[in-house]
Amino acid sequence: MRQVNLVNDQDEIIGQTDLLDAHRGEGKKHQAISLFLFHKKRNGEFELLIQQRSNEKIVGALEWANTICANLLPGENHLTCLKRRVFEELGIRWQEEWPLEKTMIFDYQIPCENGFCENEIDHIFVSVLDEKLISNLEISLNPKEVVATSWIDWNDLKLKKVGEKKITPWLNLFLDSSEIIKKIDRMLIK
Repeated sequence: MRQVNLVNDQDEIIGQTDLLDAHRGEGKKHQAISLFLFHKKRNGEFELLIQQRSNEKIVGALEWANTICANLLPGENHLTCLKRRVFEELGIRWQEEWPLEKTMIFDYQIPCENGFCENEIDHIFVSVLDEKLISNLEISLNPKEVVATSWIDWNDLKLKKVGEKKITPWLNLFLDSSEIIKKIDRMLIK
């Protein structure tokens, strides 16, 4: 079973544990990253790439989440984790010319299904690809990780207008956080 970094409230590594142990019960605080990958359309509107997680996931199985949400491996930094998981999950090779900014660090704990929980210090990253950059984006899903993706209007998602899509507890929490929404919105209008 894959190992993850346990952290204290200051985001300092205090040990490692396996993925299941980190998410059982109330969860053990561990390191995470989240990526919000946006497409800026010609009309100035923004779409977010969201993913439907595979049924093999211990949390959020078959639910819709932001582009990438992942746990760091021991010895790995946040950016390396982001690039690794965007490739492992979506088959996307991160391009150095793509803009990427860390928006904030979010400490949260939220119950999930089947006696599991997310308890993370999550470094949230935002990337905005324009029409030129998006034209080179090729997605190749790893079915053990992701069963579908969708580009969804950012304003609709903020209002949770997602149709039949069930979104993960953490994406719900992110969308309910005015601090996260304001910081992402500020980045989008740069």
